[in-house]
Amino acid sequence: MKTKLSLLILTSILLFSFAAVKTSDDDKLKNKLVGTWSGSEEDNQQNGLTKYWIKTHNKNGTFIILFTSIENCEVESHVEKGKWKIKDGLFYETFDSDGKTDVYAVEMLDDNTVKYKAKELSLEFDNKEYEFVETRQE
Repeated sequence: MKTKLSLLILTSILLFSFAAVKTSDDDKLKNKLVGTWSGSEEDNQQNGLTKYWIKTHNKNGTFIILFTSIENCEVESHVEKGKWKIKDGLFYETFDSDGKTDVYAVEMLDDNTVKYKAKELSLEFDNKEYEFVETRQE
């Protein structure tokens, strides 16, 4: 009986320590992503569409993005706001406008450059392997 109790306690400690390590990794990634970032793409989401953006990830888990889109010589700008988080190493971005969430794998190329690769998107894109790079702004 004593052996079973000791084994149960040891197993519990190991499980909780692994959970703490994962949370710590998520927190480290979240801290690296806090700040203002910019990016651009051409023919990535949709053929004939060029986009530029500036995005701020706030520490409190909110974000704001200013997009400028160019298509057929027409320029449009719009703002998106929402919430973001890191969970199990993935980046989740939920938009206030419709409540939909996009999920990305994240790769820090260096301290000032991050690559996002789509895992789940709320919209249909021409590019089924959608990915993009953002650069930290000072």
